[in-house]
Amino acid sequence: MSVLYLVSFVGGLLLAVRVMMYGVERPREENPAGERSFRLSPALIVAILTVFGLAGYVLTRLGVGTAITRLLSSAALAAAAAFLAGYLVKKWWTVTPEHDVDDERYVLQGHVARVTKSIRAGVDGEIGYDIGRERHVMRARGYDDAALSEGTEVVIERIEDGIAYVEAWVEVEKRL
Repeated sequence: MSVLYLVSFVGGLLLAVRVMMYGVERPREENPAGERSFRLSPALIVAILTVFGLAGYVLTRLGVGTAITRLLSSAALAAAAAFLAGYLVKKWWTVTPEHDVDDERYVLQGHVARVTKSIRAGVDGEIGYDIGRERHVMRARGYDDAALSEGTEVVIERIEDGIAYVEAWVEVEKRL
């Protein structure tokens, strides 16, 4: 029985390392409504395996109770750890950071677009860009009032009052 507990504990630790490296969030495509479910997530499995393995091994080494009692006690502690982990993560999800608010002007900064209507100095033009499978069109001006012809590949610098300020990709590329 000790082998089962040790394998469970080590497996939980290895999965914990994976969670630390890659996180636990799932892509929005899996659940477009934005609902978050924590059932059988990697973090809960880590809690279950680690606590089950650790508790079972310690109880076995101390010789507490019979094999069945140790197994049931370890399983009960693992379930309690899973519920606690789930509760804490759900509470953490509801916290909205006050200091990490995105500035709407720079949400698309660095996004590549294409000029669809020529941009001249002091005169708005138009750009088109894709986000996922959706195509967007927006009024645009050249960054530093630069003129850009139709079809030019540009990079969005910022968006103010519904107008994108863009710079030609070739100019950005020179700086890279």
